[in-house]
Amino acid sequence: MNSAVEMNSAVEMIFPWMLPAWLLVIAAAAAAFVLFRRRTRRNRGDSLPVANADRLTALPAYRTALARYRILLAILAAGGVLVLAASVLLTARFASVAFVQPDLRNRDIVLCLDISGSMIDYDERVLDTFSELAEEFTGERISLVVFNASAVTYFPLTSDYDYISAQFERLNEDFAAEDGAYYRGTLIGDGSSLVGDGLASCALRFDDTPERSQSIILVTDNLIVGDPIFTLEQAGALARERGIRVYGVNPGDTAAKDYLQEFAIAFREVIESSGGAYYPLDDPAAIPGIVQQITAEEALAIEGPLQVQRRDEPAVFVLLAGLGLAALFVAAWRVRR
Repeated sequence: MNSAVEMNSAVEMIFPWMLPAWLLVIAAAAAAFVLFRRRTRRNRGDSLPVANADRLTALPAYRTALARYRILLAILAAGGVLVLAASVLLTARFASVAFVQPDLRNRDIVLCLDISGSMIDYDERVLDTFSELAEEFTGERISLVVFNASAVTYFPLTSDYDYISAQFERLNEDFAAEDGAYYRGTLIGDGSSLVGDGLASCALRFDDTPERSQSIILVTDNLIVGDPIFTLEQAGALARERGIRVYGVNPGDTAAKDYLQEFAIAFREVIESSGGAYYPLDDPAAIPGIVQQITAEEALAIEGPLQVQRRDEPAVFVLLAGLGLAALFVAAWRVRR
């Protein structure tokens, strides 16, 4: 799991302009209320005098009832003010703001996907596999390269997992549309499923940072058509020279495709010679096996870029609003009695 260091924190208002806006609204409402009361009094006419009213108001019971009534009115007013003030402060959104520097793991992983015609039936399942892989990693940088006759970087090395997930969804939509949009940039050259060129291209997508663990997850049925610049063996040797481990997932390794077994054997030999591991796509151990082996490689924590984190702090104002509402309900109920 990643750890993070909180540099400093403070509390600020997200929408400070709400305070003067509410003051204007309250002032306008108060002015309208005062004007309404004045007009009501003018239209009320002469009052009717009552003889000996002072005897009634001098009674102890009357004075006690009047005092209780005034207290209830004061509680009503205080509750209303409390609810209004809490509402105003809630709309201004007080939030704690902190600068956080997360620790990232210095592993880089390039997902290398064959999107040739023979892979069409598998590509959506493969993307699901890649999505599962991405969910298992924390802090590692991930890139996706797709290849056919030529290779295209679908997205470069990044640790932004929301972005990675969005790119997988986008490519899945392209596959589902079946309009060939996902072939863009991968048909430059003569041939199809040129695995050696694809693997070599993926090996060159890493930064020149030898202290970082580097891995390629290569998914192909290894059904090569045409003459690649790099054979699979040459591309494997290039990966080994650069200290890159290659993990292979082969959708074509099934009993129903005996004619691909020779390719699968050669593919497996190249993969395992790099220190990686080979899996058929349907192998349930593929995902946990690849994750376990990649995370077992030594990696030191490095400081990631500073990130701003905001966390709403509404608890105090919600509590005040609740107290104000409780006071309003209780006082209103007592006044009615």
